[in-house]
Amino acid sequence: MAMAGPAFDPNGAVRFDLKSGAAADAKGARVVLVPSGALEALDAHALEALGTAIGRSCGARIASRFGGDGGVRGAALENVVTHLAGELAVAGVGAVSLERWGRAMVAVVGNPSVASDSFLGSVLAAAVGSASGRELAYAPLGRERGIARYFFGSKAAVERARTLSAQGKAHGDILAAVHEGGAS
Repeated sequence: MAMAGPAFDPNGAVRFDLKSGAAADAKGARVVLVPSGALEALDAHALEALGTAIGRSCGARIASRFGGDGGVRGAALENVVTHLAGELAVAGVGAVSLERWGRAMVAVVGNPSVASDSFLGSVLAAAVGSASGRELAYAPLGRERGIARYFFGSKAAVERARTLSAQGKAHGDILAAVHEGGAS
């Protein structure tokens, strides 16, 4: 049975020291607030690297609240998702939720701050991976009405999802095909 885990508390998630001109996270690590437009000007490789760094930082904070990645893996999924959504909202990434399609896990980002799938997918994969102690692969499933979806799974399943997405398939069709293929 999954444990509930701690409640997400955004108080003090970002601290400003106006006298010294510094911003820091709850653990005291320095952060820089960057306009989304400045990120949009970066190339895909730079956005992916930056997204990975942001995601790892968010995931590490989640894991520390749960007593490590084992605590995250043993916690109730809903509680972990609440922490993930809270961390990524504080970081300004967007409104994150999770959809389950059978055994498939799909991260949903409403009102994403950056249009790049390399950035958003990397943030999500690194956050969940860092929190859970597992390396994750992702495939963008498309965007509609200000919502972006990302599938997480094995490398084989992700490659299949990427191929189908590149062919213009809808996210529901992609997930059905991935399930039929037996890869997750």
